Amino acid sequence: MRSRPSWILAFAPLALGLGALRSTELASNEWQWLFLTDDRQPGYSASQGAPPATRGSADSYAPSENGHGLIFNQKEDVLVVAAPLGDRFSQMPRAAMSVEAWVAIERPQRWGGVVSCLQDNANYEKGFVLGYDDQHFTFGLATTGMDDGDGRMSYFTGRTPFEVGRWHHVVATFDGEVSCIYVDGALDFESKLQHGEVLYDPSAPLVIGAYRDDNEDNVLDGRMASVTISDKAWSPREIAKRYAEHRERSKLPIWTDTEFGFSVDPFLTWPRVDGVSLQCETTFPARAELRLRRDDQGEIEVAAHRSEDMRTLHTFRLRDLTANQKYFYSVYVESASGESVESPVRSFRTASTEDRSYTFAVIGDTQTNGAVAGRVAQLAFEHRPNFVVHCGDLVDTGGNKRDWTDTFFPAMQPLLAHAPMMPVLGNHEQDARLYYDYMDLPDPERWYSFEYGNAEFFMIDGNRSLEDQSEQLEWLKSALRNSRATWRFAVLHQPPYTSDSNDYGNTATTSSTRGDMNVRNIVALLERYGVDLCFSGHVHDYERTFPIFGGEVQPYSKGGVIYVTAAGGGGSLEDFDATNTWFGHKKARRHHFVYLAIHGEQLELHAVDEEGRLFDVLTLQQRGR
Repeated sequence: MRSRPSWILAFAPLALGLGALRSTELASNEWQWLFLTDDRQPGYSASQGAPPATRGSADSYAPSENGHGLIFNQKEDVLVVAAPLGDRFSQMPRAAMSVEAWVAIERPQRWGGVVSCLQDNANYEKGFVLGYDDQHFTFGLATTGMDDGDGRMSYFTGRTPFEVGRWHHVVATFDGEVSCIYVDGALDFESKLQHGEVLYDPSAPLVIGAYRDDNEDNVLDGRMASVTISDKAWSPREIAKRYAEHRERSKLPIWTDTEFGFSVDPFLTWPRVDGVSLQCETTFPARAELRLRRDDQGEIEVAAHRSEDMRTLHTFRLRDLTANQKYFYSVYVESASGESVESPVRSFRTASTEDRSYTFAVIGDTQTNGAVAGRVAQLAFEHRPNFVVHCGDLVDTGGNKRDWTDTFFPAMQPLLAHAPMMPVLGNHEQDARLYYDYMDLPDPERWYSFEYGNAEFFMIDGNRSLEDQSEQLEWLKSALRNSRATWRFAVLHQPPYTSDSNDYGNTATTSSTRGDMNVRNIVALLERYGVDLCFSGHVHDYERTFPIFGGEVQPYSKGGVIYVTAAGGGGSLEDFDATNTWFGHKKARRHHFVYLAIHGEQLELHAVDEEGRLFDVLTLQQRGR
């Protein structure tokens, strides 16, 4: 491999508040960033050979008695070396590499990143990441030897658990045939699965302090003393020597600015007559106990369901409960160090049987505005729905963990603590892993159906193909054909029909398709199998169409399907075509939710804005099939 050019680190001290830079001499094929000066005081220094980097926040360091260390907590703390790689593409290590860090993890997460340069989007997988999960250090790698046309990454997981808040020396190596992870100077994992040369994408960013690509941004919550990238695979002896040079760090007192507790409070999904699913997340790995009792019982049943594994994300899929029954629950969690927290006692009701009345709320596009989403969710909670349907775009960026933990889940409480939520994927979820991690849904999760009372809901992924003979359209056809429900609802993100002003053509100057042409492919099936209402999001407003059948307005009693856009959960509001469409009926440009009540063959729909004002009402008497 050819030697590297001489790169000079060019941090901007005035903008970043960084300490004085000092030069550390290393071989030209190693790039090292030190976040402590040579006398072990806070400050940056860098070897000859590092490309310019930027940091959006001022530097902050841990206390001296805990070994200092540059603190990473938020997106602005990430050090961006190259975004994208661009001209640096040809300078990345290929035939062999070592990536080293002295790091203390203060908040575990499933897809944490220490150093990354990758694109991992669906089947497109290239690059590398030195990272961590709930308990262990990880190494993700794509090579030419495993390339299936668009790259193929393997994620390797070490065996030695890291200790939260304690310094660890971690190294990932690749020599063209063997991938290894070393923790505190010792070999922790090795694999021969990947082989050849490291496979990169020139659009990938090279960052320190995050797992970052086009649709994921999982920022390190912790601190670092140094990072080194080399185009050589260091030997076990070299790694042991590098660890020994600063071994004393491992013995320093633990430090963290994160408290043990819930990073995501308990919330509910997947309502069933015999149970429900409950999820929560803790700041540190913990054992979790779900404590449960019926409302007609005395004391809560301690440890009714227990998770023995130490993890941060906890899922309880409850079975064998009684239908139409109210239950109280709390979640008790305990960390490895003995710290414990118990959530407040909350309640839920199992799903209704066919002969019972029930209610549900429809919300869409909560996205990035937590204040608005919180007001909408609170008003929906005042109506005490049995469950919630979400039309997609739960968050602004599906791969950004903080969009979930800091915006979506806090805004949706206490609604989701009492009413199970059933969502569909929006385009802003970006098909990111976090959506699937947090949501416990029927298979295959991308699309699915579920029953509640005398209704069946067909949850559709409008981001994937719905063309004739596509996998999803064939599933929908079969599910609708087999349904015996009195009421049938379709739910997807993109609207088949909309009077929006510019999402599908600028109606101020030209024509519009009046809806998403991919999802328009479901219309014939909805009409054939008697779907009553189709809910969607995406266009940030409220619209209810006239009943539509065969491309014309037809009475509901004659088979017309009513399309409701309910995308007012928090995203910036959009507007309508200045001229009415042939199908347009009720419209409103305001944040809102939709509330439905069903009793037998009667349905009531209320649309309520964020101030609690009722602005649309619809009553349907089931037309029969």
